Amino acid sequence: MIWIIGGTKDGRDILEKLVSVKNKKDILVSTATSYGGELLKKYTLDSKKNIQVICKKLDEEQMEKVITKKNINLIVDASHPYAENVSRSILKVTKKLGTKYVRFEREMLDYGDENVFKFETLSQMNEFISKYENKNILSTLGSNNLEEIKAMSKKNNLFVRILPTTASIQKAENLGYLPKNIIAIQGPVDKNLNLAMLKSFKIDFLITKESGKTGGEKEKIDACKEFGTVVLVLKRPFVNYRNVYSDIDKLINHI
Repeated sequence: MIWIIGGTKDGRDILEKLVSVKNKKDILVSTATSYGGELLKKYTLDSKKNIQVICKKLDEEQMEKVITKKNINLIVDASHPYAENVSRSILKVTKKLGTKYVRFEREMLDYGDENVFKFETLSQMNEFISKYENKNILSTLGSNNLEEIKAMSKKNNLFVRILPTTASIQKAENLGYLPKNIIAIQGPVDKNLNLAMLKSFKIDFLITKESGKTGGEKEKIDACKEFGTVVLVLKRPFVNYRNVYSDIDKLINHI
């Protein structure tokens, strides 16, 4: 059985390709959230396809149990570039058990140098923003980092773009974000809609991650360049992956 560690569009694309090449092996796909599982329903509802889904966060012990119980002989790590704890855990487990491992890693986007500042941590970004007052800031980091960036709202106007789910919105409200500062929308967002948001909220700074070309990152940056918004980038964490592919077709051929 092949286990795809998903939760991203990349994972779904890899699954789609594996199914299309008439892969005879059973496939297990894991996501950290029930929402990720919902996006996979079109595959699991087809009884002709041998696809199983797990929708929960797994620790190392649980990963080991999945590998042994499901008789996993190959793992495709297509987790988000910033889900470094997931990747580090599965790398450790596969090394221990001797299970084959391949990583799909998104290609990095060229942000250029004009109006772009990169930071190793959100703490450094907070310190940078603390020098400004009355600026309009838009975070596109999602709901996971809402608490870490909350300090930016002390002297500035902080908008947060998050998924339109009850859990995400509830988390934002519990942390004190007002409805007028919450933009609940499912990405990816095209350039025109990004530009409309930047103009509507008069955004001075946009916060993003080095997520790569997948998921509308380029369209976001292009909109910032056109409107003159300064881009604040949280750098991609370093993980010492094994067997890395940035091309899905080449990864499928390897499998």
